[in-house]
Amino acid sequence: MNVSMQARLVGSDRYLFVNTQRANPSIKTVSRFFEYKTWTEQIWRTEIIENGNAFFHWQGHDRKNGHRDTIINYLLNGQRWQSTIEDYIFFPCAGRKSVAGTL
Repeated sequence: MNVSMQARLVGSDRYLFVNTQRANPSIKTVSRFFEYKTWTEQIWRTEIIENGNAFFHWQGHDRKNGHRDTIINYLLNGQRWQSTIEDYIFFPCAGRKSVAGTL
């Protein structure tokens, strides 16, 4: 299933991840968290913090040892991708901007 993801402000103080099915854009799912596989194939989770200015990452269920960051490096279909908090854009690190999209 082709899905695009955006980070959207909900209310005045909370950002959520919104997944939209590309085949039928009226189908959406919303989550406070995003689970992803890192470039080293570890499972991490993240949420948006600081009024949309940063991510908070943690590995598995170990949230207490998490950290703040502004970038997510993740694998998608075996390809390395990167998301930044500054512009909510995800893109492949190899520079194939023709397959880029919005986070």
